[in-house]
Amino acid sequence: MRNENIYQSIMPAVYIVADNIYSPIGATTADNFERVKKGISGIQLHNDKALWDEPVYVSLFDHLANDLKYSRFEQLLIASVKDALRDSGVVVADEKTVLIISSTKGNISLLETEPNNPELNSRIAIHTSAKLVAEYFGFVNTPVVVSNACISGIMAILTGMRLIQSGQYENAVITGADVITKFVLSGFQSFQAISPEPCKPFDINRAGITFIPDKETTLMIRP
Repeated sequence: MRNENIYQSIMPAVYIVADNIYSPIGATTADNFERVKKGISGIQLHNDKALWDEPVYVSLFDHLANDLKYSRFEQLLIASVKDALRDSGVVVADEKTVLIISSTKGNISLLETEPNNPELNSRIAIHTSAKLVAEYFGFVNTPVVVSNACISGIMAILTGMRLIQSGQYENAVITGADVITKFVLSGFQSFQAISPEPCKPFDINRAGITFIPDKETTLMIRP
């Protein structure tokens, strides 16, 4: 407790000033919250051979455009950051503002749809996506990428907090997304972890997980 008090007296407090959740059931945090309260779920049975050989319960977007410049992953990042920035007062062109992007798989789905060549090797790199998103909004600093499997999101938030506390930045825009693909599903299916029905967290009869990472979350923090 004593060490914690000393830490708090030295390090400035950091606050969330804006947030956004962009998912199959809502384009904003408020939309998602209201639909969850009403028991609305994005989980549906999908019979898509490009996704999995058998029908599987997952949560997917059905309204993302086919954009030649931005991948599905990058479109999710852009859509959520755009909404979170709207009323935040954060100036992305400020040298004291940093963009942090977290993801477990990024553009890994391109391995399933694109020919293998040197250009693809560059395109699937998460730092390539981070650069495209930063350029879209006009961030002047090189974006920071955090990719640490399932803890990527919380690690990105901690990274933003520490960069602000160190005095290097005054604002951090932290965003993360993952897209459901056959590659991702096959990994969890190999663990026999996917539920044959919609998931029932904390239920004694739960039979596994349901994939719902086809979403994007954005936070903006400052001292």
